[in-house]
Amino acid sequence: MSERSDRKQPSFEAFHVKDGPDDKSYFNRVGAAFPHKDGEGHTVVLDSVPVNGRIVLRTPTERLEEERDEKPSRRNRDERDR
Repeated sequence: MSERSDRKQPSFEAFHVKDGPDDKSYFNRVGAAFPHKDGEGHTVVLDSVPVNGRIVLRTPTERLEEERDEKPSRRNRDERDR
């Protein structure tokens, strides 16, 4: 196997979340969390540490589904603009 296929995928992605105007939150990916071999915990690896706001852990699929829900599909946008 190649080295790349031996790597574990993260269980969670870490995001720095900062509240903005109009009740919007802004997510900036700052790291990931990897499961321990024994299944009893996670190791959190951060690329940066925020000085304000909060860190939120989300599963990678949750974030992708949210982004898909927020962005109208190209077909829906084209129909709406007619």
